[in-house]
Amino acid sequence: MDQLYPRRTIWLYVIKDVLMSLSGKTPQLYRHDLPALQSKQSHRFSLHVNRIPERLVPRKFALTTRVPDTKGCTKCTVARNPYNGYKYLCGALPHSQGTGGWYDPLNKFMLLKHVECTLPQPLNVFEMAITPEMEYPMVCVSVKQAYQSDRLKLELINMNSGASWFHSDELEDMDGTATVIPRRENLSVIAVTQLEKDAILVCYSNVVKIVTLQGRVRTTRKQVSELHFDFQIESIVCLPDSVLAFHKHGVQGRSLKNGEVTQEIVDKSRVYKLLGSDKLVFVFTFAFVTPQYFKLNSFVLYV
Repeated sequence: MDQLYPRRTIWLYVIKDVLMSLSGKTPQLYRHDLPALQSKQSHRFSLHVNRIPERLVPRKFALTTRVPDTKGCTKCTVARNPYNGYKYLCGALPHSQGTGGWYDPLNKFMLLKHVECTLPQPLNVFEMAITPEMEYPMVCVSVKQAYQSDRLKLELINMNSGASWFHSDELEDMDGTATVIPRRENLSVIAVTQLEKDAILVCYSNVVKIVTLQGRVRTTRKQVSELHFDFQIESIVCLPDSVLAFHKHGVQGRSLKNGEVTQEIVDKSRVYKLLGSDKLVFVFTFAFVTPQYFKLNSFVLYV
């Protein structure tokens, strides 16, 4: 184990040989050259990088560079457009939101769109939604419960038109100029994940719902539209045919076809924490041996 970068970091993403991070006291987006950081040597200098002050290294040889105009960025999300293969990175800034696209020749994300807006505080949701009809993604920034209905209201930032902020039920007849901020209570959303072109999974409390982009409950013969768990969900992982819901003392999987339990782990002597779910599901656990000492452990959940 080695320290690659000596700053507080709240978000990480690896693409090819590049590590993107939100780091610093006031978070800012950074780009790190992973192979060079791991070897701790630059391509042109004979001295180790950690012996050369960062400010004296020419920018073209720097192993870590700040992404301009990202100071105060609190959240980032990355998604791949399945219709054209492009990869996008969206960042939540204090009074705006920016979207960058991955550019292979330069091996970096390049700014594509920047929208001035006031984001909800706290920002519990920040996830992209991609449709084949739109060139750039939309970003979901909050979810609200509709009055006297099972319908959800998705608040979206649209990077494709003049409507920088609109509501999910306006997607059908949006004229590209409306800006609407409805006054409803936000749900304490745990996760928002796009499953298909018009299927968005929303997880809150002990409920998982699958809705359309307009917020209507999505009903099909092949898939249930709602799952209920008997515990408060802390985090989830979406698999092709099921959902893994993690709680303090374990995990339970339920089928998206019929809602039945597919797998379950419960151990009251341990505390479980989901670390990551990119390809493999990494889980961190610890168990108290005595009131003063606890045993750390971690494992990979193969699914």
